[in-house]
Amino acid sequence: MSDCLHCDINELVEEQLKLDGADLAELAAKVAESLADLILLAPAGDQSKLMADVLANFGQMFIEKSEMADTGEGSRH
Repeated sequence: MSDCLHCDINELVEEQLKLDGADLAELAAKVAESLADLILLAPAGDQSKLMADVLANFGQMFIEKSEMADTGEGSRH
C-alpha cells in the first residue's frame, strides 16, 4: 500500500480488470457499494450532505478527467 489512497484503489481496480471475464459494470457497482459504506460511517445527520458532496466531486472529477483524456493528457492523478 502506498501513501495515496486514490492510487491504491486504482491499482486494486486494475488488478480486477485484468482477470478473465472482468465485468466493468459489476466492478463499478462494487466501488459504489464501498462508497456507500463510507458515507454510512458518517453521523446520520451528516450523511445526506456528504452524499451530495461526493456526487458533486464525482461530477467535477469526471468532467476534468474527460477533458484531460480528450486532450491526451494523463488522467490518473
